Amino acid sequence: MAQKRRTAPPRRRTASTRKRGAVSSSRRKSSRSGPDLQRRAYQVFAEQAVPLWNDLTYQCEQFAAGFNQALGSDELHVEAAGTTIRVAYPRADAVLSVALDKAERYVQATLDNGCADRGSCAADQPAVGLTVNGNDLRFVLAGEIVSNEQLAVELLTKLTRGTSEGEQS
Repeated sequence: MAQKRRTAPPRRRTASTRKRGAVSSSRRKSSRSGPDLQRRAYQVFAEQAVPLWNDLTYQCEQFAAGFNQALGSDELHVEAAGTTIRVAYPRADAVLSVALDKAERYVQATLDNGCADRGSCAADQPAVGLTVNGNDLRFVLAGEIVSNEQLAVELLTKLTRGTSEGEQS
């Protein structure tokens, strides 16, 4: 014969157990971390945006130097002023512009391969952004966190391909 299982009677909730198990205290805690997290992101941006930008500029210059050396001529031109990087590739009538907006805390890239002037396509806007990863400000390309070198290589490789899908027809 099976024995009946005894269950303990339900515990009475006292003021101390209600306080410990209250959901509202964890909600209050998480809502306070939102502004703290945003404040931390702004602080990281303020501290690291200029060094990050300077390194991206350096990486673009390094790519251009290697590219020009491989071609044996000065074909890729990097111009950097403040928070703007412009890389021209006259051979393909293409220009990459990357701008950092410090006031709004974002970066924008535009690749004009010259076909927009001919009316056959539109300028490309690579999906470039910024994020805080741990305690580091990092670039994001197409949803992936990338190094400054990787961003420069990806963007300038796209620039120096010479033609886009819309121009190949």
